Amino acid sequence: MNVVRDFVTYMESLGHGVFGTDLYIAGVPLEAPNTCWWVVSAGGTSDQRNKTGERINSYIFEVFYRNTDAEAVYDGLQALVDDINGAGCVELENYTFLNMEALAFPTDQDIDDEERTVGLVQVSLTIHQKYS
Repeated sequence: MNVVRDFVTYMESLGHGVFGTDLYIAGVPLEAPNTCWWVVSAGGTSDQRNKTGERINSYIFEVFYRNTDAEAVYDGLQALVDDINGAGCVELENYTFLNMEALAFPTDQDIDDEERTVGLVQVSLTIHQKYS
């Protein structure tokens, strides 16, 4: 079980097409195209135990998007925030979803390439892990 991989699967399932096929976990390879997304896990905490002793876990993911089209970066990040904050019941394989919220930060010029824009969405995810 890998909560980051399950979150990426959720992102790919959103269906509005901004993610395409270039979605990476933990960073971007050197040969990656100018237009891509990547998800970095910023860690997690075990908040509490429920009555049966199982834990409620909170995670923070940083979702980055870069593109040579600055408006596409803004629009793509906003679409992701709207999807996450407007989501009712989210299904993550191996986990019971409790809460998810997203916050977008201002876009900026990519320090690796002056022609690209990069943006960030921070996602807070609270889940209950399913035990078999």
